Amino acid sequence: MRLRDFLYLDTARLSDYMSALDPGHLIQMREKTKSENSGQPDSDAYLDDPPTSVQESKEERTLEKILSYSEKHSFNRLYESLESNIKKYDEYTDVEVQEIDKHALVEVSRNFEVSQLTQLIDSLLEFTQMVKGMGVTDTDPEAEVAIQGITMLFRGRDEQQKEIPIVSTAGDLETKVFFVARSDHILRGIDELEGESTLVGKIDKIIPNERELDLFDVLKLLPRKMRRSGVATDLKARLMEAFRSWPHELGGPIAEDAFILKGPLIAVSPLAVYR
Repeated sequence: MRLRDFLYLDTARLSDYMSALDPGHLIQMREKTKSENSGQPDSDAYLDDPPTSVQESKEERTLEKILSYSEKHSFNRLYESLESNIKKYDEYTDVEVQEIDKHALVEVSRNFEVSQLTQLIDSLLEFTQMVKGMGVTDTDPEAEVAIQGITMLFRGRDEQQKEIPIVSTAGDLETKVFFVARSDHILRGIDELEGESTLVGKIDKIIPNERELDLFDVLKLLPRKMRRSGVATDLKARLMEAFRSWPHELGGPIAEDAFILKGPLIAVSPLAVYR
């Protein structure tokens, strides 16, 4: 039996995958048992109401137990059933993009880190909160508008990041591994996703050498109509130019690879991350 310390588990995707094993997703199983006690009744009750030939001193109880299958247990069952079909890559084994198929199930052990994109937005939010806390009111209006616009673009109105891009760190292996973690499936906090861990999921994209993955498109940061027009290309070019000269105090300068991940690379739809 393999013990896993889960950092991330997509329960919705797990339910879909489990449908291949079970006719229905078992949430609870109820078990009822009956027991009879034919011993002597309580002495005080016996004096108040002694038993007759018709009345018996028997007590019947019904015990109900509820047994639950947890999502983590379901993942272990799924893994054991599909293990022979999972392509495994330990921390010393590179992924050859020419030899792997799209939609293949993979288990990849790597040293992961949150992308520079997320680090940039975090630094912006920390900076604006710090300025507000210091009571500074004479901030540059243009800079304030720019920060608000970038925050809206990458985080939305509630300033909460719902999708966190994670990428394997540079090392001796040529092919990088990339996945997007949804915040509602993170079990231990975003910081826990950094460091050595194992990712299990289905390959979503294969990016060969000399090609690239655009995080603007992956994260759907721009409206669909804009993404399909020349306006998006111009906007992205302007943003990346601005980030190249971004102040150090705000997490800059931000290199192009914060938004463009160059191949070879595999993008994985994550099912689980664990240590």
